[in-house]
Amino acid sequence: MKLLRIILVMLLVLMLVVAGGVTFLLFGVDPNTYKPELEKLARQNDLELKIDGDLSWSFFPNLAVQAGSSSLTATKEDTGIPDIKFREASLILDWRALLTRTVRLQAITFDGADIRTKTAAEAANVAALPGAAAATSDTKTGDLPFELAIDEISLTDSRITVTSPDAPDRIFEQLNFTSTKLNLDGKPFAINLEFITALPDQPTLQVTLQSFVAVEASPQKLTLSDARLSVKGLEKLPLTLKFNADYEGDTDSLSVTDITGKLGSASITGAVNGAGLQTTPALQGELSLQNLILAELPMETPEGFKKVGISSTFAVSEKTVALSNLKLALDEFNATGNMTMQLQGTRQLSMKIEGNHLVLPATSETESTEQQAALLTPLLAPLALLEGGKGEVELSLASLTADNIRVDNLLLKLLANGKVVQVSELSGGIFGGTFKTTARADLGRATPTVSFTQNVAAIDLHKALVTLAEQGDIHGKLTMNFTGNSAGDSSDALLDNMNGNGDFSFSELQVDNINVEKSYCEMASLVEGRTLTGKTWPNHTTLQDMQGTIKWQDQQITLPGFTTGIGNMLVSGNGSAHLGRETYDMLIKANLRGDTTSETGCTIKSKSIQNRDIPFRCTGSFAENGGGSCLPDKQFINQLIQGKVQDLLKEKLFDKYLTQPSTTTEEPSANKEPSAVEEPSATEESSTKQEPSAEKEQDPKKQLIDEVLKGIFQ
Repeated sequence: MKLLRIILVMLLVLMLVVAGGVTFLLFGVDPNTYKPELEKLARQNDLELKIDGDLSWSFFPNLAVQAGSSSLTATKEDTGIPDIKFREASLILDWRALLTRTVRLQAITFDGADIRTKTAAEAANVAALPGAAAATSDTKTGDLPFELAIDEISLTDSRITVTSPDAPDRIFEQLNFTSTKLNLDGKPFAINLEFITALPDQPTLQVTLQSFVAVEASPQKLTLSDARLSVKGLEKLPLTLKFNADYEGDTDSLSVTDITGKLGSASITGAVNGAGLQTTPALQGELSLQNLILAELPMETPEGFKKVGISSTFAVSEKTVALSNLKLALDEFNATGNMTMQLQGTRQLSMKIEGNHLVLPATSETESTEQQAALLTPLLAPLALLEGGKGEVELSLASLTADNIRVDNLLLKLLANGKVVQVSELSGGIFGGTFKTTARADLGRATPTVSFTQNVAAIDLHKALVTLAEQGDIHGKLTMNFTGNSAGDSSDALLDNMNGNGDFSFSELQVDNINVEKSYCEMASLVEGRTLTGKTWPNHTTLQDMQGTIKWQDQQITLPGFTTGIGNMLVSGNGSAHLGRETYDMLIKANLRGDTTSETGCTIKSKSIQNRDIPFRCTGSFAENGGGSCLPDKQFINQLIQGKVQDLLKEKLFDKYLTQPSTTTEEPSANKEPSAVEEPSATEESSTKQEPSAEKEQDPKKQLIDEVLKGIFQ
């Protein structure tokens, strides 16, 4: 009993001593008196420490030290230490862990921290903060081994600013980070990170990352398991990802596996492997994005399409970018292909895409052109990365439909070499026929130049005109070969400077709503002084095969000559169309061979029409609301009428009244009617015409008739 009483007294005294010491430390010693010593210690380590707030400590229930507003700045460059300011910081020590020879910080907390990094090394050190905290183990103090461990580290309501001289500052605000039970033994510990940030010209993004992290000091290894990434802020495109990741420090390699998630309505799957991340980064893997609703994208998308999907195996390094097994889905359109680009030395591109049936929806004319250009941009965009190198692009589609124009078996082969771009082949089937184009553009000159060849065969004119001009009166097939060149830096300049020539032919030609043979017969009947009756004419004109040449220069398209036929009539002509004035002028000549226009046509008796070119002049405008006409040539009609009137005057006036052959000079009596004057008999007339002297006597009469009609027809 006496011994027990002594022990109890000793414990009571010890407790009083401890209580007195704690009271003295809490109330007898001001921790702010240590500010100068702490700031001096920082300067000795090339750091500038400024403590504006108060220092305080507490001993129960845990030993804790708090610091008010403070800042820490490196006094030397390239130290890897960023500028740090914080509103408040605290360190909480676990008393009970000291009994097991462990210095355990239960928590290190920074509130309102403002961290500014100026170099990549500083940014890396900030990112590695949890690992640095976990690395504080196996520390010895004197002869007694102590383990320094940190249970929890956290930043609350903080901000990190990443500065760059060549780009705007990247700011991560409202940053909260928590990590518990940090260790380097490979045992998983939890981290929780959230912040908001904004990309240039983009809405504010809210980012959250939760994961279990395992860190091994040797070998250097970092593992993220059951990682969950969430990005919100894009109105219709929230991103959620689940993945696992492993980083091997010894080999500087990264593996991200089991990637699954959602981007808006789209599903994401894939895996990525990387090597040489800190020296010569190289990534390879596969990614798939399927069933993305285009309306969810924060940009203008082509109308008429609803969803898109893309997947590919890829390999990216400083030397090469390669996409293989590329699969693209745009609604019902599907395409496959591959692409390789060499980045070192002279850049080289090789790309090949094969697809099925692509239908481009159209709205207004302007919007349709813009949308179609937007869809083709991804195909040609890699060419912009060549920087004077060489490129080869091949695109083949089962069909392409745009503005109700369908091209079957479309094939495009495009080559680039420096500033020279060459279309070695652009071909396909269109309007029941085929086309093939080659072109070469030299973009290295002050004024770019273009040369090309165009070949079309068996194009259905009716289909083409109905589709392109909503005009279907012409039927037949067109075959044409054309070679041209131009210069200019805009489409208008290229059109203005176009020069070229070629040849064309039409077969199975038919023009509806007009019958040229009928018009020809009606004109002939007027000349012959008779009327066409009882004849039913078809409401179209069938033409024989037509051939001709074409020339294009200074906005004027000229047809130097073409030939065709209608029944027994040979038709030829020439003409021109001026693109700037939007006018045309054609001279067409019809020559009847024989006395019938065709088996179902009419008979022409007049010798003045048979085997003679009958010209028609066609003029007008092809501008909107323009008009035109196609009539017999005025000069020819005047000559034809003049000849007919000459014959009538000669027959009815001179031959009948002024030059009757007779053997007497007796004048007719006053009572005798003019109609009683006898006409010469056929025999007399014949004999008269056979006399050379009589023919000579008619010359002055013809001259007199020409003089009378001179002012009328000339």
